[in-house]
Amino acid sequence: MSWSGAVSLQNVALDTAYSLRNLRFPRVTVADYQLSCISDGLVEVDLVIDRNEIKSVKPAGSGAVLTTDIDMAHAMAWPCPIDCHTHLDKGQVWPRSKNTDGSFDGASRVAYRESMGSAFTADVDTRVDFSLRTAYSHGIRAIRSHVDGNSNNFSQVFDQLTELSNTWADRITLQLCPFSDVSDSIEWLSYLATCATKQPYGVFSSFVYPTPCLDAQLDTVVQLADSKGLALDFHADENLNPESHCLRAIARSVLRNKFDGPVLVGHCCALSIQPAEEVSKTLDLVAAAGIGIVALPLCNAYLMDRHQAQTPRHRGTAPVHEARSRGIEVAIGSDNVRDAFYAYGDLDVPELFRDSIRMMQLDHPVGDWPGTVTSTAAKLIGEPELGTIRNGSQADLVLFEARNWSEFVARPQSSRIVLRSGRMIDTTPPEFSELDHLHEFSI
Repeated sequence: MSWSGAVSLQNVALDTAYSLRNLRFPRVTVADYQLSCISDGLVEVDLVIDRNEIKSVKPAGSGAVLTTDIDMAHAMAWPCPIDCHTHLDKGQVWPRSKNTDGSFDGASRVAYRESMGSAFTADVDTRVDFSLRTAYSHGIRAIRSHVDGNSNNFSQVFDQLTELSNTWADRITLQLCPFSDVSDSIEWLSYLATCATKQPYGVFSSFVYPTPCLDAQLDTVVQLADSKGLALDFHADENLNPESHCLRAIARSVLRNKFDGPVLVGHCCALSIQPAEEVSKTLDLVAAAGIGIVALPLCNAYLMDRHQAQTPRHRGTAPVHEARSRGIEVAIGSDNVRDAFYAYGDLDVPELFRDSIRMMQLDHPVGDWPGTVTSTAAKLIGEPELGTIRNGSQADLVLFEARNWSEFVARPQSSRIVLRSGRMIDTTPPEFSELDHLHEFSI
């Protein structure tokens, strides 16, 4: 198709209302309208955008035709997507902190050394700002980032990232989530939880792994969050141990303590190799506890089942289909970006979703799966006004050249248009060479 709509959008005056006709949105991203799907979960609409808002959402062919009227020729569009699980503080350090064996244990060792070094604190604001500019160029509207509570100078790092979140507030909603070990002391857990209460959306994170006292440790974390009015976000079962049942233990703790705040759990890799009946037992408890799951397919596939000179047999993918079948809400996130846990990534959620369709078979039909990076993801991080278009919502959209899911997945959607407050932004990401001075290496 011709991408002439881009030229037309560039010429729209700032004070001009305009219409975008024949845009295709995933139905799951369009609120409150009686729209029939044209194919595979897509609806075709006409929008009216006036200054920074969507003023009208109508079925294609029934919307207002304004003086400034642009036919988008059935191009696919999304509300600006959500990345609900990242580690921005760790990111953009690969050139100086390589994980040479690519394993999870290797990543943990390298990341620990990095977080204890002086450079980590000295340049974290530079690295995170680079990542935010990258995400913004790709169209990302909100990010939840876990901040390593066991890094050297945590308080300084958290303060720096808080300042960045305030600076970026009108462009990207950045949720900062202090990140603990479930076995940390109650004094340290309480301090991290107090830091979380100072954020606009208070959320507390914990890395959960099998321990002899796991139930008691989880109860401490859950009760602490409850006492401070915090949401919870866990890392669990990030391994391929069939005897690892941390997600199940989390669900039981939530139920046992009658915790009614939001709970999100990421990774859940171990369930990928457990017997179906064991997975069912766990997911039934997760559903009863009202817990959401975030899959992190790229990072987990990169790390899981890595052995020298051996092709991986198991990729550690969270059981998203089985979860959805029980009514469990599911999201997909980037996780790590260019650090010891994942050497690649670019905080490009549409690209992440393309890969996820292939890796996790989110097709035939695609249906509501786009909600995992838009409407559902926004709900799971407590930002339900994002990830959805409706009358009166801010005109933050990503427009793709693809007209259907086959075209969307077949080619990288690098020619996308990003609208923020109804106006096109520059979609050129920052160059990696900007970070060269942070790394002692030869190009």
